[in-house]
Order: sequence, then C-alpha cells, then structure tokens
Amino acid sequence: MSEQQIGVGFAGIPDIPDNITSDDSQVDDADMQTEENVQAEESVVNSSAETNTDLEKNVGTKRKRKRQKTDSLARRIALFLITAIIIALLATGFFVYRYVDSAVGALDSTSTEYVTVEIPEGSGNKYIGQILEKAGVIKSATVFNYYTKFKNYSNFQSGYYNLQASMDLDEICKLLKQGGTAEPEEPSLGKILVTEGYTIKQISEAVTKNTADDDSSTPFTADDFLSVVQDESFISKMVEKYPELLANLPSADEATYQLEGYLFPATYSYYEDTSMEDLVEQMISTMDSYMSSYYDTISEKGMTVNEVLTLASLVEKEGATDDDRRNIASVFYNRLNANMALQSNIAILYAMGKLGEETTLSADASIDTSIDSPYNVYTNTGLMPGPVDSPSLSAIEATVNPSSTDYYYFVADVKTGTVYYSETYEEHEANVEKYVNSQLDE
Repeated sequence: MSEQQIGVGFAGIPDIPDNITSDDSQVDDADMQTEENVQAEESVVNSSAETNTDLEKNVGTKRKRKRQKTDSLARRIALFLITAIIIALLATGFFVYRYVDSAVGALDSTSTEYVTVEIPEGSGNKYIGQILEKAGVIKSATVFNYYTKFKNYSNFQSGYYNLQASMDLDEICKLLKQGGTAEPEEPSLGKILVTEGYTIKQISEAVTKNTADDDSSTPFTADDFLSVVQDESFISKMVEKYPELLANLPSADEATYQLEGYLFPATYSYYEDTSMEDLVEQMISTMDSYMSSYYDTISEKGMTVNEVLTLASLVEKEGATDDDRRNIASVFYNRLNANMALQSNIAILYAMGKLGEETTLSADASIDTSIDSPYNVYTNTGLMPGPVDSPSLSAIEATVNPSSTDYYYFVADVKTGTVYYSETYEEHEANVEKYVNSQLDE
C-alpha cells in the first residue's frame, strides 16, 4: 500500500477523507435538526402552554362573565322582590286605610231609615260595636272598637236608640254618650233644646234650631211659636187639659205672655207630623208632669202654682247653686212676709225686654228701677203678674222647700259670683260697696 493509500497527507497532517467529512456534516445537520426539533417542540410546548393559558383566561373570563350575569340576575330578582313587597305593603296599607276610612264614615250616606237599637246596661265598646254591626248601622265592629279607644270615647249609656246608617261613628258615639230611652220610641226628625231660664222670646228662637244637627234647622219659625203661645183658643184648651198647672194663669192684660214660665226647659224631639201646637203642648205637659209632685205641698202652703213659678223664675236667675237658690228663696219669702219690695233687677230687665241679653256691670248697676210696669218689683210690693222665665226643677224645688233664715238681703261678688247675705240694710250696704261698687271703679 502506498503512502497515499495510508492517508498521510502533506507535512504529516492526516488528510481527512471526503466521506468522513461528509458524515460529520451529517452529524452537524442532525444536531441542528435535533435542535430545531427541540426548539419546535419547545415552541409547540410554549404555544401549547400559551394556548392553555389563553384557554384558562378565556374560561376564567367566561366564568367571570357568567358570575356577573348571575349576580346581575340575582340583583334584578332581589330588586324585583323588594319592589313587589313594597308595592304589596303600600297596596295593603292603602286598602286598609280605605277600609278603615269607610268604616269610620257613614255606612250609607243616602239612608233615611231609622234602626232601633237596644244597648244593654254594662255593655262594653266591643259588644256595642257588634250590636251596631249586626243592626246594619256600622260597617265594622272591630273598627268601632279600636276607633272608640283611639278617640277615648267611653261611658256609653244603655237604652234604646234610633240610629241611621247615614250617621258616622262620631255622631253615633255622641248619641250613645247622651243616653237612650227606657222604651223604644218613634224616630224623630230632630231635637229642640229649651235651656233653663229661657224666656218665651228666647224659646221662639230655640224652636228653629235642630240641636241634633248643627247644619240643619227645624220646620218651625219663631213667629209661628209666638202666635201659638198667644192664641186664646189654644190657651183655653190647655187650661182644660192641665187644670192643676194652669188654673191660676196671669191675665192677658197684665202678663207679657200668659204661658211664660209654664214651658218646661228640656230637650224635645219633633217628628214628621209634629205641629207647633203639639210642640208647645209637649212643653206644658212636661211642666205639669214635674210639678205634679208639688201640687199638694203648694196647696198646703196656701200658695198657687203661678206664685211658685213666678218666684222660682227669679230664684233661677239670682242663684247658681242649689244652696244659694234655697237661701235666696228664703230672702224673698222673708221680704214678702215683711211687705217689703223684692227689688230684683231680673224682673226689671224682663219689663224692659232685655232679660236674656248680655249686659255689663255698669249697665246693671244703673238700671232704671222707676220703670212703669207691673213687673217693677222695686216700686211694687208682692210678686209680678207671672214668671219671667222658665225655671229649672232646681229653682222650683228651692222655692217650694226654701232654707229657713233671717236674711233680708243678698248681693253677689261681681268677680267671683259668691253670694253674701245679710240681715240688716247696713250690712247689706257694706257688702254692696265691697263686692260691687269697689269692683266697678277698677
């Protein structure tokens, strides 16, 4: 084998065969390919990782969006429920208010029918409400019970009542507090109040007012009333019907009104068929009923009914309490027995046509006691022709059964109303100066 074949090159440097160089190149290429493959794999892995990350991000985003949608839906549902509850509460409150409001008002504002209702003694508000609801007068017994407690209505009276479905709870409660009748009565159209101490002139105005309803008037007029109480035929008919009461009526020539003082002060009902004569007779009949227990005593005293009512009409105005009225009646009796003038300004005011009108202390102190009138009890001794007003039962009782005193004078403190009595004129003058004149100067 030659040197060339052994492969030793020039200068002793081995000559690398081409085929060997080619294999090494292939190795390098393989390494590069491997590296590229690794890089490709790494790229794929990285890409896969990135894809996974993106996927996770997308999944997270979708979950977040889904959660947001769920939260939003939940909020909308909660808001809807809250709104629905609020609306339901408001609607319930509105309907409850409407129901209660309608129950407090009249059940039927157009109703004109009366319903007679009996309230047993000792009935409580709850039971009364049940009675009224059952009778068809009110809408709800429960509302009545709570409303009366809220308005502090109590002390309802037993008895029979004529009620209407057109009455509201306040109207019904006021009637229940006034008290019912012992027996069922015909329903009235209204009521007329004759106040104690009223004169016929004042009563003529009172009969025009329906005290059961402030907004309505009666079918009667003052002129019609005055016409009836001065009608001679009517008076004669009453005298025949009530002889004990009217046997000693004052004459029409002397008395301003013959029936003055004979019309008992009370509350009177009137009905669809009530006439003015019926109404006046009802007042006379009531006086006769109350006076009936005194007729024997009056006769025993040697007095007439007219004398008792005449004196009682002064006692009514001069005294405010039962004790004062009995003492004042005693003063008048003592003066009559001593043939002294009664000297009451009440009779003078009546003679002047001013009794019942408002007056001042100075006007009362300067009253004309010289007026020419049979009612002037300053210039005339004894009683007036007849009463000057309708006395109360208290004044009548005090006149029939007065106190036993030695008083001849009395005067009231113009500020406190306290009445001071005296036996002598000197004591009386001192009282007048102290309790009247000194007050006028202030």
